Amino acid sequence: MRRLHPIACAIGAFVLSSADALAGGSFHRSADMATPRASYGTALLPDGRVLFTGGIADFGVHLVQAELYDPATDAFVPTGSMTEVRMRPTVVALADGRVLVLGGRGGKTGDALGTAEIYDPATGQFSATGSMAGPRYVASATLLEDGTVLVAGGLTARDVLATAELYDPATGVFSATGSLVEARIQPLAVRLADGRVLIAGGDGLGGPLASAELYDPLTGTFAPTGDLPEPREVQSFVRLADGRVLMVGGSDGGYNGGFPIYLPDAAVYDPASGAFTPAGTLAHARELQSAALLPDGRVLVAGGAHLAGEPGSVTVPIAEAWNPATARFEDIGTMAVPRYEAMPVTLADGSILLAGGWAFAGDTVGDMPTAAAERFVPEFADLVFADGFDDPSP
Repeated sequence: MRRLHPIACAIGAFVLSSADALAGGSFHRSADMATPRASYGTALLPDGRVLFTGGIADFGVHLVQAELYDPATDAFVPTGSMTEVRMRPTVVALADGRVLVLGGRGGKTGDALGTAEIYDPATGQFSATGSMAGPRYVASATLLEDGTVLVAGGLTARDVLATAELYDPATGVFSATGSLVEARIQPLAVRLADGRVLIAGGDGLGGPLASAELYDPLTGTFAPTGDLPEPREVQSFVRLADGRVLMVGGSDGGYNGGFPIYLPDAAVYDPASGAFTPAGTLAHARELQSAALLPDGRVLVAGGAHLAGEPGSVTVPIAEAWNPATARFEDIGTMAVPRYEAMPVTLADGSILLAGGWAFAGDTVGDMPTAAAERFVPEFADLVFADGFDDPSP
C-alpha cells in the first residue's frame, strides 16, 4: 500500500545566537490558504515569501492554481497559475531565485507528466521550460552546488525508474546523468555538506527499500552506501547542523497485509562512515510527518498519520523534538490543526510554517485536504547573565 508524499525535510535555514537557547515552543494558527490543498509543491523564495503550487483540493479536483504566503502579513495571496494542472509536482528553488516545477500527474486521465515549468517571483508568472526525457512522478529533485538540479527516480504509468537527469537553469535543458543503483519511487534525497547527494528508501517493485546510495556530481555516478536499519517508506530526512542526516518516521507500507507497521526508531547517517546508526525512538510512531531543523539544532517532528483501525482521523496531534545531544525525543506541544503530508518551511524568524495537507473533516468524509495553516514558534531563553557573560552550560 503506497502512501505517496512529496516532502522529506524542511525548506530554509535559521541560525540561533549563542546567547539564546530553545526553551520550548507552541503552535499558532495563521490565516487560511486560499483553497484547501494537499499533495502540493512548495519553495521558499529569496524575499522570505513561500510559494505553494498544484496539488489536490478535493477528490478529483486537481489544482493549477498557486499562492504565496507572506510572513510580513501572516496571510496567503494569489499569484499566477501553472501552465498545466499538476498533482504531487516535484518543486525545487533555484540558485537565481526562480523555482523549478516538474513532473507530477495531470491531464484528464491523471497521467504522469514529463513537462516542466519555471516560476519567476519577479513577475509572479509561470512559463514552460525544457521537458524531461519522459514522464516522471514522485521523483526527487536536489539543487547541486553548481546550480544544476539532480532529478532521480520516480514512477511512470507503470515503471519504477532508476534513471536520473540534470536540469541546467542557464539553458533550460534536461540532460541524462548516471542511473540509480536501484530503481525507486519517492526516494528521500538530501545534499550533503561535501556536495554529494544521499538518496535512500522509497519504494521498489516489491515494496519499501532499505538501500541507500550517494550521487557524486564530479563523476555523475551513483554508488551504494550503508543501508537503512530496515525497509521503510514515507519517512523524513533532515540534515543536521553537524552535517549528519536524521531519518525519522515512516512505515513498512502494509505490504505484508493488514495495517502498516509504523517504525518509531530513528537513525542518523554519518557521511564520514557511510553508515546509519540508531538515534532514539519516537513516543508517537507516525508516517507522512513534517520534520524540520529548529534554531538550536534540535529537530521538530509534527503531525503525520497513524492508522489504528478506530473510526475518525488518523492524524497524530502531538509533536516531538529530537535532541542531537541525547539522541532522544520529547513531546513539544500539540498542533492547532493535526495534519499529515504537510510540507514544512523554515521562515526567516526561525518559526516553521505548516500549511495544507490532510486533516480531519468529520466522521462522514474522514480526512480531506485542508486550507488551515499554522506556525510552530520556538521560545527562546536568554542565557546572558547580568554581568554580560554567557551561561556556560550546554
